[in-house]
Amino acid sequence: MNNMLGGIRLGVKHQIKIRPTAACRAAFSFLRGPMDAKDMIDMPEVEFRRSVVERFNAQDAAIKENTTLTKTVAEDTAFIRAILSDVAAGARMLCRLAAAWKFMLRQVFIPVVLPLAGLWTLIRIVHHESIPDWASAAVKLIVTWL
Repeated sequence: MNNMLGGIRLGVKHQIKIRPTAACRAAFSFLRGPMDAKDMIDMPEVEFRRSVVERFNAQDAAIKENTTLTKTVAEDTAFIRAILSDVAAGARMLCRLAAAWKFMLRQVFIPVVLPLAGLWTLIRIVHHESIPDWASAAVKLIVTWL
């Protein structure tokens, strides 16, 4: 193996195994990724605390950078969120209008206005009076549906 953290290969038959110190492993830990539990146990307490503090400082820097990026994204998309809130208000208004229209048809027009208009039309027919054009069109439409 020809890396700093392993052994040094001298020849085909001979190999010197050098076990790096915990300080050396901590110094080159960026080459290997996250620190293993075995490496943490082997470290002296001062170096372990230093490596933990360095790792937390690196995390703090990453969190600060992430927060900055998140804030810039929020600022860049503020106008989209404002438009979407207006769209949501418009959609709520249209839903309320649709609910009002449904209420008027189901609760007022069909049970009240339609029977009264039919009764009024029948009274005009019985008294041999002329039927308005809208009523005759409605009767033709109903007869066509049947």
